Amino acid sequence: MYKLVAIDLDGTLLNSYGEVSQNTRKALLEAKENGTEIVLASRKAN
Repeated sequence: MYKLVAIDLDGTLLNSYGEVSQNTRKALLEAKENGTEIVLASRKAN
């Protein structure tokens, strides 16, 4: 079991429409319910 998941926004969390897919949303909610911390990790573009 993972304790922490850090997710980048562009190309990882968001699809080409800038939305979180239903499959991704379901996986994140399931992970959270199992005690995994979910954090967004991105960097400022130059």
